[in-house]
Amino acid sequence: MISFVGEQLTVPKLRFNYSSTSAQDSNARRGLLKYGPYDSSILGKDSIRAVVIFPKHLAREKDILKDGLQNGNGSFTGFQGLFRVPLKIEKDLCLPREDEEETRRVIQDLASQSNIDLAFVLTTSQNELIYRTIKQELLGNGIPSQVVTAERLRNQQQLPWTLENIALACYAKSGGTPWVVASESSRRELVIGISRAQTRDRDKQFVVGFVTLFTQDGDFLFLHSSAPILSWKQEEYVDGLRQLIVKAYKEYCQRQDMPQSLVLHLCKRPGRYREVVAVEQAIREIGVGIPFALVHLNDDSTYRLFDTAHSTYIPEAGLKVDLSQRESLLLIDGRVDDKRNRRGIPRVLDIVLDKRSSIDQGEFPHIVRQVYNFARVNWRGFNARAVPVTLNYSYLIARLIVEIGSSSWSQVISNGRLRDKAWFL
Repeated sequence: MISFVGEQLTVPKLRFNYSSTSAQDSNARRGLLKYGPYDSSILGKDSIRAVVIFPKHLAREKDILKDGLQNGNGSFTGFQGLFRVPLKIEKDLCLPREDEEETRRVIQDLASQSNIDLAFVLTTSQNELIYRTIKQELLGNGIPSQVVTAERLRNQQQLPWTLENIALACYAKSGGTPWVVASESSRRELVIGISRAQTRDRDKQFVVGFVTLFTQDGDFLFLHSSAPILSWKQEEYVDGLRQLIVKAYKEYCQRQDMPQSLVLHLCKRPGRYREVVAVEQAIREIGVGIPFALVHLNDDSTYRLFDTAHSTYIPEAGLKVDLSQRESLLLIDGRVDDKRNRRGIPRVLDIVLDKRSSIDQGEFPHIVRQVYNFARVNWRGFNARAVPVTLNYSYLIARLIVEIGSSSWSQVISNGRLRDKAWFL
């Protein structure tokens, strides 16, 4: 019989208000109401400027959205109540017809004359063609968007929570930082998420590599991505990803002091694959002597964890089981306050410290703890599924690349206005 060592990780505190280390709370909603968002004093905007695009027959739902976001609804205090900055909806743009052609025309007119932070777009229901048109046109012009279906606004009982979650995502999409994790370490770390997306466009296969950068407390810094390439050859993709990592690291150092350590999250199962080769080459090119950790995050593990002392057999979230000094299983989607709102057996995250890392092996528990902390920085909604932010952003970016196609993605990259905003939430 094999025995493993387990540990229950404590829920991390969240930090609000950049200028005060004491502005902390374990509950995101309560912390925002009490202290305001993390970047309230450094946002650099006196308002968030927005427009609403809506088909003519959804005029009532448009008014519900505007009034709810600006004045609040039930337990939701309104956008300004949560984020300490007013949401100014400067235009209502009415679509005579709810179709792809009309949507494209209105958005193109808007992009040519406006300098706005965000566009709300109302649709009757989920429509892939219209959704793709919205994302292609707005993102290509550097404008984040929030698509809202009429059905969500008609549910009066859930409306306060719907509006609250929309407000949270939109603050982040506009470049704001609602909260970060109160890091237990004072060491200045740069965390880089590395991933890729494959998409088929006009019967050709495209590959897109991208990296996301975070501080040690989960604050999203910016996104770097490559233009889609046709070839899946080792040399071409590896070289492009190497350049991305080097460029992103140098930009970080221009903005902030050099990090004291570097943590690189590879969002798939371990092995000697293209991303590892690109990281090794990038580290050599950067040429600095700081320790680095190459960490594999595999959320498709065959391992499962159970709690035989509980009637549901589901352990508490935060259970960590060490398989070795370099590999741990982490349960993020477990019981919280003795409840779990999802069905099925929760998957575990298999975390492996690659042997090619230069960081001391004794730092591995800190790395696992940081991964757990990063699951608390999900600005997609107050009750959004807990997923480490490096993994979550990889999923969302990859999905959008597939949805909007290679040519639109190239336009998003070249525009450059969105790199430091979490527009993909």
